[in-house]
Amino acid sequence: MKLHRFIGDWNLVKSEVEITNPENVKQIKDILRLRKGDKIILSDGRGGSAEAVLEDISADKISCILQEVITEKETGAKVNLYLAILKKENFELATQKATEAGVSGITPIITERTIKTGLNEKRLKKIILEASEQSGRSFVPILSPVLNFENALAYGSASEEKIIFDSSGAECAPNKQAKTASIFIGPEGGFTEKEIKMAESAGYTVASLGSLILRGETAAIIATYRAVNKI
Repeated sequence: MKLHRFIGDWNLVKSEVEITNPENVKQIKDILRLRKGDKIILSDGRGGSAEAVLEDISADKISCILQEVITEKETGAKVNLYLAILKKENFELATQKATEAGVSGITPIITERTIKTGLNEKRLKKIILEASEQSGRSFVPILSPVLNFENALAYGSASEEKIIFDSSGAECAPNKQAKTASIFIGPEGGFTEKEIKMAESAGYTVASLGSLILRGETAAIIATYRAVNKI
């Protein structure tokens, strides 16, 4: 049976760990209804994980005995998603699913056609954490500060593979040798011709996800999965 994973700032060097976060305690006690002797996975979000046995469950904390600590490595390319700010619910959906798909970092960007600019950073980080736990990840993706388009191009330029997705591009096969990738997804209206030229001048490949017209959040999910798994 798959063990439930909890990501936090655990000290996995110790033999015993206390869970005091109210949300974690409630989930273990009241939602999952786990009992003494049941096992869970504790992860520090940086690649370290350990199987833990529930030892003592009280009203406000849970004591666990740690088993062997395992340093986990994620397969697939290290992908950073540069995503134009979308409507609140659409950006949150893209963030959740990109995390489940294996993204390493998410950077919100402001483009010429961006309409919405406000984001709830605290909520987005919570979505990323929960999606990481749900999908069994040992690394939590980084949510970077909002960048304008030009600065985002500069930040992403260090990657081995650099792609800006736009309907004007052609479908292309991924670079299977690239271990790092920066992918750009635009707003509902797409990138402007000026932005596409800026990206090309910065060494980015303009690529399409196919002939169908995709919403921004859908494009972000598909592009992330393909870039991580090189398909």
